[in-house]
Amino acid sequence: MFGWLKGKRDRRPTYEEAKQIAVCDDVEARRDLAALTDLEPELLYFFATDKNKEVRQAVAENKRAPLQAKVILTKDEDKEVREKLASRIGELTPALDKDATSRASQMVIEVMRGLANDQIAGIRAILSEEIKTMDNIPHDTASKLARDMEASVAAPMLEFSPLLEDDELIEIISESIQDEALTAIAKRQGLGEKVSNAVAETESGQAVQALLENQSAQISDNTLTFISEKAKDHDNWHGPLVNRDKLPDEAIENVAHYVSTALVNQMISKHNLPNDVVKKLRMTVFNRLNKVRSRFAEKFSQSRVLLAEENDTVRRQLENSLTEVGFIDIRSVGDGETALRVFEAERTPVKLMICSDTLPDMEGQEILEEVRDLDEEVAFMLLSAKNDESAIMGAKEYGVNEYVLKPYQEADLLKRIENIYKKLF
Repeated sequence: MFGWLKGKRDRRPTYEEAKQIAVCDDVEARRDLAALTDLEPELLYFFATDKNKEVRQAVAENKRAPLQAKVILTKDEDKEVREKLASRIGELTPALDKDATSRASQMVIEVMRGLANDQIAGIRAILSEEIKTMDNIPHDTASKLARDMEASVAAPMLEFSPLLEDDELIEIISESIQDEALTAIAKRQGLGEKVSNAVAETESGQAVQALLENQSAQISDNTLTFISEKAKDHDNWHGPLVNRDKLPDEAIENVAHYVSTALVNQMISKHNLPNDVVKKLRMTVFNRLNKVRSRFAEKFSQSRVLLAEENDTVRRQLENSLTEVGFIDIRSVGDGETALRVFEAERTPVKLMICSDTLPDMEGQEILEEVRDLDEEVAFMLLSAKNDESAIMGAKEYGVNEYVLKPYQEADLLKRIENIYKKLF
C-alpha cells in the first residue's frame, strides 16, 4: 500500500490495501485506484461519493463501475463529472434488454433520463451526440432530447435518431423550432415526402437549402415546384435546386426566370432536356438579361452553334456567353471526333462552329478541313494559341472565318461573332 501511496503503480493493491487507500487523504492515489477497471464494485460505488471531483470523474469514466454508482453520478454537483458520465453513456447501453425489464436496464434508463434532464445544456448535448443513432434507448428519452429548446441538444437526435417517426418529426416542425434544429431534420437520410414538404413550407433559408442538398430526401414534384416559386428570394437555394436529380417541368421553367445563365446551362446539361425546352429556357434567360440587344440577336436565336472545346470550364463559360447574347441552340462537345459526328448527324444544319485548336484527338485545322469537305458555307471560328504566319495562312486557306488567338477576351470573341454575322448572314 505504501508504494501505491508514494506513486508506485507497479502492482494492483490487495482488497484490504485498496480499502485503506479509499479512505486516505492522498487524492491522486484515490483517483488512480478509482480508475482501475478490475477494482471491486463496492469500492467504486464508495468512490462515487468521494469528496474530490477528480476521483468521481475517474468513476464516471470507468467502464466497469457499477450501475448504482453511475446513477449517483447523474446528480453530482460538479458538471465536469456529469460531462464525463454523459460522454461514456455508450458503454452502458449494451445492458439494455429489449423490454427494459431487468434491473440493469432500469438503472441504465435512470442514468439516461437523469442526464437528459440535466440543467446544463452542454451535458444534454453530449448525451444526445452519444446516443443519436441508437435504437435500443427509451423512445421518451429520444423524443425529449429531440424537442429540447437548445438546438445543440436537439439537432443530433433530429438528424440521426431511428426512433423518430415521420409523424413526430412533422409535429416537431409545427412547433416553430430553430433553424439549426429544422436543418438537422432536413439532413436526415431517406427523409420522407411528407416531412420534406413540412420543411419546405417553413421557407427557412438554411433548412430548405439543406433539404435540396440532401439527395436521399424524397421530395415530391409539388414540393419542388413550391420551392422553385419561392427560390427567387433565396440565392442559396438556386444551385442545390438545379442539382436535384429530378425536377418537374414547371420547376425548371420557374428556375430559368431568376438563376444565373451558368445555372440554367448546368440544369440543361444535368437533366437531358428536349431541344425545344432548351431553346425556351435560353430565350427566357436572354430576355431577362438583355434590355439593350445586339442587332443580330434575332439571327443568333435562329442559328445552331456547335462548340468544340476541351476544357470543361472554358466550354461552360462560352456556353453562358453565347446564351446571354441570344444563342439558344448550342451543341457542346469536348473532342474532335464527337464534333464531326454531331456536325454530320444534325438535321438542322450548324450555322456557326467555334472550335479549339487543342482538342485531345484532333487539331482545329484538321477539323476545319473535314468540315469544309462536308459544308463550304458554315461559318467557322478557330480558337488557337498559334500566332505564327504559317498557321494563320493555313487556316485561311481552308476558309476559316475568324482566327482568334488564345487567350482571348470575351468581348473580343463576341465582337468577332458579330463580324461573321455581319458578313455572312
